[in-house]
Amino acid sequence: MGIYRVKKPVVKENSRIQRKISRKIETSPDTIRKIIREGLDKQSPRETKQFKNIPWIDTLAIWINANIRGNREKDRLLRRTLIRYANLTIVQCFILICPRVKKRFPTMEHLVEGGLLLPNEKEIMQDLSASLHKKYQTNWIPLVWAAGIVTRARTENKIKNDSVANILLTELTKLKDQLNMLISYDWISVPLVYTQVVTLAVYSYFLSCLMGRQWLFNREGAIKNSSSAETEDKWNELDIFLPFFTILQFLFYMGWLKTAGSLLNPFGDDDDFELNWFVDRNLQVGYLIVDGMHKEIPELLKDQYWDEIVPPELPHTVASEAYKESPFEGSTSNVIVSEKNAAVMPPSDPALHASASSHNLLKTSHSAKKMTPIPDQPEDQSRLLDAAADGAIENVDTINFDALTEGEGTHPSIEDVFGIEFKVKKPSDEEVKQGGSGDEENPDMIELDEVVVGEGAKDTKD
Repeated sequence: MGIYRVKKPVVKENSRIQRKISRKIETSPDTIRKIIREGLDKQSPRETKQFKNIPWIDTLAIWINANIRGNREKDRLLRRTLIRYANLTIVQCFILICPRVKKRFPTMEHLVEGGLLLPNEKEIMQDLSASLHKKYQTNWIPLVWAAGIVTRARTENKIKNDSVANILLTELTKLKDQLNMLISYDWISVPLVYTQVVTLAVYSYFLSCLMGRQWLFNREGAIKNSSSAETEDKWNELDIFLPFFTILQFLFYMGWLKTAGSLLNPFGDDDDFELNWFVDRNLQVGYLIVDGMHKEIPELLKDQYWDEIVPPELPHTVASEAYKESPFEGSTSNVIVSEKNAAVMPPSDPALHASASSHNLLKTSHSAKKMTPIPDQPEDQSRLLDAAADGAIENVDTINFDALTEGEGTHPSIEDVFGIEFKVKKPSDEEVKQGGSGDEENPDMIELDEVVVGEGAKDTKD
């Protein structure tokens, strides 16, 4: 960008070929911005997912502290060993993906010196790594040890039930899945050629701007060609000697390019994720939760809003009072319906009218036959249930009239309750002589021959 305008070129100023080249470059599609934006769109979600998979030890530590109780040496040893193994596997994963952590713990001996690994555990891990021919990462080994400790604690009844043991094992597997995702992102990275292509495209674009952004209009002789539309457009353009907007464009595009490059490896040496901070934080917070805070619970005291039950609004400071806002009440909170408009209207559905008419017709037919309408009140219905419970109604086809007549005034009649009329079939003389069909055994049971509801009712005898 050092040379922008060539005032006296070797060829004739504003030659036709130079103008055509400049016009072609200036009007070519601006694809550079799209390329850089596409790169950022791919890198930003990737970086966010990597950060979300960085494990925090808090949840596992809280579960361990709540379910492995006791202040004896064995109890403390169980809790502290579980947290140490969890932190050890996290650090071993960070060593694989982050140069800063790798420089802090270059060998297993440094893990021993840091207190994350014991000498005997170091020998076991080295033997296991040798059995795998040192081809594969072994950061998962401490999690296997931790799972074994959980199983042993359940067997020794240090963990009270299987559900808690299952939760602890689930938290350990979640930790393992998060670390595997971090290793996978480090393994399958964005191809380096993509960054190279975008870098080449950006620099080529601004190199072409040296030609495409030139001021090519020749004011001397512009009067001769003033009739052309191109000349009129050039007369309206502002001749800025310093390419201000091109410089801004250069700064923006180069900034985007550098941002996309820094997102390629968020665990690198640049100003990205500080994993050493996570190492120290997880170790200290984990030990504090499972050991330093075990059974260290504040005394239960009444809070200052005890007598008020529902506390008032919490106080504001002078600085926060300016940001105080009214609570959200809904968009219809100020809508008022007048008493006239709030009156309830009868249903306008024809089906509802037909249903109401049928109900009224049934009640009218009952009144015409001097029958009591079907009871609508729960009290009457309960009286019917009481009658059934006392044996007044034994089944659908038979009615015990003696039970209905007992305690007169207590139970309603069948006609009053159901609003229907019963016609009782009387036995013939022959049936009386022959003894009927079991009437002698229970003379109070009478077969219903016909039930009439209103006029025009049909026989319902089965």
